[in-house]
Amino acid sequence: MSFQSVYMTQVYSGFEPSQAFDVVYGGRFEHRLLSSRQTVLQHQRLILGDIRLETGCYDFPVIAQGCMPEDGICIGFMAVGGDQTKVNTTSLGADEIQIYPASLELLYHAFGPSRWVNFFVPEAVLQLQATRRLGFTLALPTQSAQSLHLTTGDRHVLTCLAEDAFDVARRVQPAGGLAPELAAVIRESLLNGYIDALGSATPLREAARSVVERRHHHLISACERLVLSGEDADVAMAEIARRSGYSLRSLELIFRRSVGMTPGRWFMTARLNGALRDLLTDGQSSVSEVATKWGFRHMSRFAQYFRQAFGESPRETLRRVRS
Repeated sequence: MSFQSVYMTQVYSGFEPSQAFDVVYGGRFEHRLLSSRQTVLQHQRLILGDIRLETGCYDFPVIAQGCMPEDGICIGFMAVGGDQTKVNTTSLGADEIQIYPASLELLYHAFGPSRWVNFFVPEAVLQLQATRRLGFTLALPTQSAQSLHLTTGDRHVLTCLAEDAFDVARRVQPAGGLAPELAAVIRESLLNGYIDALGSATPLREAARSVVERRHHHLISACERLVLSGEDADVAMAEIARRSGYSLRSLELIFRRSVGMTPGRWFMTARLNGALRDLLTDGQSSVSEVATKWGFRHMSRFAQYFRQAFGESPRETLRRVRS
């Protein structure tokens, strides 16, 4: 089998993670910073023909929101920090693995340092290999994510497979990259490792809880769209609750349980990160124009909130970008 193989690595630091939209090849993710301390995001990608292996390592709390690629199934697990991470408001167990259908909207919320590993493969390729290796096809989700409990030791095996693949690709990169024969061996090893893990994994028996969490995820997304939709960017919390159909108290409880913060702080984080991205990428707009766009009507308060979140004033950020 002959195919193109590509390895790349990227390190984002400071405010750069807020502009790291391409950590999932074929998808698009927005990163929101939650504190002013220094941040480092290390990302690696290995493309082996029609499959891809990616990993991201965060040393800071972060919210990542976006959409998975359209061209295949994603199989993901947490190599580090699973006990501090939620996906679509669902807490992850240490030995869980997730299957994400194509184009799934995803909300990743890490309360501390974390490292995820994603394996992308066309569904037809995955099922053909599963039939050859297991004698049957895998039951795959079509609309929402599915979590499975891995057999003891399988998460470690998958982590080692990923680390070995990245290590080999990194070492041979200066010499022209992976030879076709070696790339084919790594591809086959990854496919078989994931199929073996999925074949022995067991579904989690929490269907009722998953339905509630999906509903809460959709509610949070809908409320956020309302808050960030132009003229409603500074809409009152009571109005958000009224439009959502929940009482203000119920809405606050849902947010605290689902994302670990009040709706007010969640929306403020989204607006401040939106302003940060605009200041970093659009050096032509003024601070007041950016603030108004994101619903901040009082410049002194905006500067205060911005400094508390990112450790410097918006004017300092803009001055640095322009220089």
